[in-house]
Amino acid sequence: MVTTADRIFSQPTAATSRAPTEGLSVRVLVADNDPEIRSLVRTVFAACPDCSDCVEAENADDVFTALEASPPDIILLRSALAGMNGLQVTRSVMVRHPVPVVIMADPEEEDLGRAFECLRSGALEIVSRTEAALSSSDTVSRIVSLARQVKELKPRQDVPENRTDGSALSVGVLFLLAGTGALGAALRVYQASDLSTSVPVVLVTAIAPSLLPDFVRWLDETLEEGAKLADLATGQPLKAGPLNVVTTSSLPRVVASGSRGVILAGLPDVPWSAPRTSSGENGFDVLLASTAEVAAREAVAVLLGGLHSSGAAGLSLLKRAGGRAFVELPALCPFAQSSFTSVRIGAANGYANVSRLVTLLDGLSAQQALSGA
Repeated sequence: MVTTADRIFSQPTAATSRAPTEGLSVRVLVADNDPEIRSLVRTVFAACPDCSDCVEAENADDVFTALEASPPDIILLRSALAGMNGLQVTRSVMVRHPVPVVIMADPEEEDLGRAFECLRSGALEIVSRTEAALSSSDTVSRIVSLARQVKELKPRQDVPENRTDGSALSVGVLFLLAGTGALGAALRVYQASDLSTSVPVVLVTAIAPSLLPDFVRWLDETLEEGAKLADLATGQPLKAGPLNVVTTSSLPRVVASGSRGVILAGLPDVPWSAPRTSSGENGFDVLLASTAEVAAREAVAVLLGGLHSSGAAGLSLLKRAGGRAFVELPALCPFAQSSFTSVRIGAANGYANVSRLVTLLDGLSAQQALSGA
């Protein structure tokens, strides 16, 4: 029998991200008002053959001076930077000179809310600001991988927006797929769309599992309707109300739909092994492939422009099965690849910026109201 896993991981576009080019060295800027942390990071990257230089910045002024003099390939930035904090610096960097930003935060010393706001404002990831984490080979490899992927981006032209066919199908669930760098766009769509108040909404995020409880708590305090961790264990149908949050690392899938609603579960133990990506975003494609099989005609999925191309293959399956698939283009994330991969393979019914996506979703909400669903 051909399973969801067989279908999605045999797609020619591949759900995995392209591996960064070997030997492409990167320059790192570490911004932290603690000299011991700066020294630690410099020592770690000095020993990394993939890093050509590591520059220090004590405050925001040093960051902007470094950007003007010789822009780094990636910035390691303390969220609680003294003076102009990490959130303010992140926003300024994204406006003045977009450079990949990775936030350093210590959960034992600070509220993670500011770090999550940095993600919302364009930072790509959060790493623990501890000696063990910053010295870890996994952390170093991840930072180098992110920097290389951005360095390899080619100049792109925005594709004209497409309009949907306006088909009046009942909407049972809305999936917002927020890959690396796309959280801000996802939350803008969620908060502005009328559809979000009438159907269950699932935010699918690639955030690290260790940060997930704090992340959901922050969303619950930030969003008017609140947020909760999606239930993947008890077989309860999704309901409208608080935003349902699920991480890609759980490999979520749709297992049933009907009069009771759409039901999610984690992927059970199976004899195959999903390809691992540096971003861990395989879950986008697993979810979309299962949705195409079980609940295509009542599902709406929006792939927000993220750094990786994961999700494009699954979105194509959903579209071909009769679901409604949308892609953010142009993307708020200046390093987006998922949008252009989706365009290249014709994965969506429509491509639009955030404001236009909200209009499209509101059109579906109006159809939902007229149909009495």
